Amino acid sequence: MKRMREGSLGRSLGRAVILLTCTFIILLPALINGFPLVYSDTGTYLKSAFEGYIPFDRPYWYGVFVRITSGGGLSLWGIVIVQSALCAAYILRVSKLLVPAGKAKGAAVIFCAVLTAGTGLGWYAGQLIPDIFTGIGLLAVYLLLRGREGAWLRDFDVLIVVAACWMHLSNLIILPLVGCALLILGRWFSPAPKPFDKKWKWLVASTVLAWAGLGIANRVVDGAFYLSRSGHVFLVGRMVDTGMLKAYLKEHCATEHFNLCAYADSLPGTSGEFLWGDNSPVWEEGGWKATGPEYDLIIRGTLAEPRFLLWHVRASVASTAEQLCAWHICGGLQTAWYRSPDCPPYDMISQHMHHELGGYLASMQNGGRGELEMRWPNTIYELTLGLALILAMLFLIRNKGKASTSEVRLLIVFTLVAIVIGAWACATLSVVDTRYLGRDSWLLPLAVLIAITAHPGLFSLRRSSSEQ
Repeated sequence: MKRMREGSLGRSLGRAVILLTCTFIILLPALINGFPLVYSDTGTYLKSAFEGYIPFDRPYWYGVFVRITSGGGLSLWGIVIVQSALCAAYILRVSKLLVPAGKAKGAAVIFCAVLTAGTGLGWYAGQLIPDIFTGIGLLAVYLLLRGREGAWLRDFDVLIVVAACWMHLSNLIILPLVGCALLILGRWFSPAPKPFDKKWKWLVASTVLAWAGLGIANRVVDGAFYLSRSGHVFLVGRMVDTGMLKAYLKEHCATEHFNLCAYADSLPGTSGEFLWGDNSPVWEEGGWKATGPEYDLIIRGTLAEPRFLLWHVRASVASTAEQLCAWHICGGLQTAWYRSPDCPPYDMISQHMHHELGGYLASMQNGGRGELEMRWPNTIYELTLGLALILAMLFLIRNKGKASTSEVRLLIVFTLVAIVIGAWACATLSVVDTRYLGRDSWLLPLAVLIAITAHPGLFSLRRSSSEQ
């Protein structure tokens, strides 16, 4: 009995060491930077965390996560440590599921090293925004539907899926759709398809908890049941990018008399200027809330007319393709703006975590230890993603129909489908932005690394004697 306890303790310590090692590796971009990486949205999340501010254009709940994981403002490092640990834990669990016994732990360390060096994994895990939760949530969906672990881990996966949806609204669409796709793909790739088991119920449960729970939680903190209060502005902003808004207004202003008609010939050139510009019609008409009824009416009008509905479809396809070609880690990391006292991240850290302001200003991102240069990380990322895509296609083509590789092939297709659905949701409903691909594209190289480790001989370009 004593030996059994000692053996169990040793295994637990071993798993803890591997988890800590993987977490440290994923944290390296932030550690090299000298401070958790910030983005233009970071200031809003810090304001939510430390002032109770409820943003109109994004969920409140990542601010709650920031408050808890920072120790109530003790250190912002706590946030990125937890994010990196979650990534490490899910990479370990997927590796344990698909990599042969005895190789999984060591392989997971190598996977984390490759993904941190060659993809956006570490850059998003080490960043003070909720984007990394898309990748984490997708792995949680995969393990929820394909894993073989105990009930407490299943419940934890449900919790992570719900949390990911609450932290970034795009996940409310992405995660359920990808989960449905995985259920269908699972039957397709199974060597002996069986009737759907009870696991689909966990996807339904997590989706209901995410959607209904978010509305109820918003009702508690903000006095109104809603999922998003800003979707109408983002959608009209997309219509600016596609040219549809100007065309629609020119056709309907004679009869509809929208307030936006006054700006039909002077609309901003991009959705970014429309959403955030000081002279945008949004602000001149009273802001995001005040424009809701009119913008909703415009959106419904475009969906009701075949010409504009087809325009939406074409724009969605084009924007998704553009998003899938945006092969950069994050376009907003490298800028001198973050070192300005007027910058929201700088302002919030100065006000609420002044003891960390010195570390923030001393970071590479703010020129305190050299300048942050994203050229080489982006180049390596492009090479890694391109190579992963080639190897994924090679693996799928050469191993089609092989029962022994079915689960790994399913993982590869799952990651491809997840990346496409994620790109479609963000590019169609919001804007095309490099971060919307970089935040989850690391899943494809992970799947390819697992395939190489689990079936090292199956990437050979030479045909076996049985195939010749």
